[in-house]
Amino acid sequence: MKLKWLTLQQLKSKRPQTRRQAVERLAAEAGGPAVDHLLPFAADPDSDVRKAVIRALGQIKGDQVLSPLMNALRDPDGEVREAAVVSLTALNDPRAVEPLTRALVDPRHEVRWRAAKALDGLGWQPPTDELIVLRAIAAGEFVKAAHVGAVAVDRLVAALRDERNPKRRAIVEALGRVGDARAVKALVAAVKDADPTVRVYAIDALSDVRDGETTRNLLLALKDKDQHVRATAAGVLGKIGDPSAVEPLLALVKDAYWAVRKAVAESLGRIKDRRATETLTTLLKDSDHDVREAAAVSLGEMGDAQAVESLVVALADSQLAVRHLASVALRKLDYQWEKSEAAKRAVPRLKIALQDNDYWVRQSAAETLTKLDKTRASAAHGGAMDTAIRLRHQVAVDALVKALSDYDPDLRLAAAEALGRIGDTRMTRTLVDALGDADPWVRQSVARALQRMGWTPADDSEHAQHQAALQAQICRA
Repeated sequence: MKLKWLTLQQLKSKRPQTRRQAVERLAAEAGGPAVDHLLPFAADPDSDVRKAVIRALGQIKGDQVLSPLMNALRDPDGEVREAAVVSLTALNDPRAVEPLTRALVDPRHEVRWRAAKALDGLGWQPPTDELIVLRAIAAGEFVKAAHVGAVAVDRLVAALRDERNPKRRAIVEALGRVGDARAVKALVAAVKDADPTVRVYAIDALSDVRDGETTRNLLLALKDKDQHVRATAAGVLGKIGDPSAVEPLLALVKDAYWAVRKAVAESLGRIKDRRATETLTTLLKDSDHDVREAAAVSLGEMGDAQAVESLVVALADSQLAVRHLASVALRKLDYQWEKSEAAKRAVPRLKIALQDNDYWVRQSAAETLTKLDKTRASAAHGGAMDTAIRLRHQVAVDALVKALSDYDPDLRLAAAEALGRIGDTRMTRTLVDALGDADPWVRQSVARALQRMGWTPADDSEHAQHQAALQAQICRA
C-alpha cells in the first residue's frame, strides 16, 4: 500500500512527466480499482498525461471506461484521439459504433484509419453511400470509394488536401476513375502539388481528359523541375494528341533525362505532325538506345518519306532492337526503300560506319551496303549494271575486302560471308588468300564463300587447304 500511496501522491505533482509515470504505474499495479483515481486526469492539461490515461483505461476495460473513452474522441490532440480509438477497439463494445463512425471524419488520418478498422472488427456495415465512402477513404480504399460515384468526390478531394496522408497518390488515382468535373478540377490543381509523386499521378490520371485548361496545365508541367513529372506530362500529351503540344515537346529533345526524351519521341509519333520529322531523325542518334528505339517507331508512324535516309543509317546501329525497329519503319514508309534515292544518299555514312570501333556497327553497315548493292544489281536491265551502280558495287566490295584484314575476327568472318553472297568472282583470289587466316572460323567462312561462288582450286595445295577448312567445319558441327 505504501507504493500505491506514493503513486497517488505523484498524481498531484506539478511535473507532467511525473503525473504520466504515476498514471502508468497505477494502472499496472491496481487495475480496475484505479479507474476512479485515473478518470479526473483524462482532462489533464498535458496531452501526454491524457494519452497515458486513455491507454490505461483501455487496458483496464469495464463499463465505467466506455464513456470517458468516447469523450476522448473529441480531444483537441490527435494522438489522444488515436489512443482513444485504440482503447475502444480493445473494448470490442457495440456501443462504440456511433462515436467511431464520427471518427471516420477526424482531421488525423491515423484516427480515421483506426476507426475504420475498429468498425470492421465490430461487424459494422455502412447503411448509406456517404458512409460507404467515408469508411473506404478512412481505410485507405480510395478506388472502392470512387466506385460509389460522384458522392465520393468531395471526400476524396478533402483527403487529398491532407498533406500528412501517406496515400495521396492513391487518392489521385481514385479521382481519375470518378469521371466527374469536380474530380478533373481537383486533378488539374494537383498538377501543381508540392509533392512530385502526386504531380506525376495527377498528370497520368488526366490522360483521358481533353479540354483546353487541362492541356495548358500539362504544357506547364513540361517545364517542371522534376524529371519524372516532365516525362509523364510529355507522355500524356501524346495520348491526348493535341497538335498544340508539338512545339513545346520539340523543345525537350535535349532534356538531360533519357525518359523525358523517350516520352517526347513516343508522343510526337502519336500526334503525327510532320514538323517533328527532323527532330525524330536527330533522336535516332541519341546516346540512349531506348530513345533511339522510340524515335524509329515514331518515324514509321509519321509516314514521312524524308526519314528514309536517317532510318537506313540506323540499320547500322549498335543495338539489335534499334536496327529491327528501323527496318520495320522503313517498310512502312517505302516498301521498296532499297531502291530509293534516300537510300543512295545514306551510303557515305554507312561507309564511315565500317570504320566504327563497335563490331556490330561495322558488321551491320557491311550487311546493309551489301543489301543495297544486290538490290541495285538485280534491278539493272539484263543483269548489266550502269556506271553508277558499278561504282557503288565496287565501293561495297572494296569495303568488304578491306574488312577481311580487320583485327576483329568476327568482322573478317562477316565480310567473307557477305562476299560469298555477292558472288563477284573477281574476288576469288582475295578469298583464296584468306584461306590462310589465323582464325579457324574465318577460314570456314571463306571456304563456304568460295564453294558458293563455284570456285575450282588451281592446284592440290589450294584443294587441300579448302577441304581442311570445310572438314574442320564438319568436325565442329
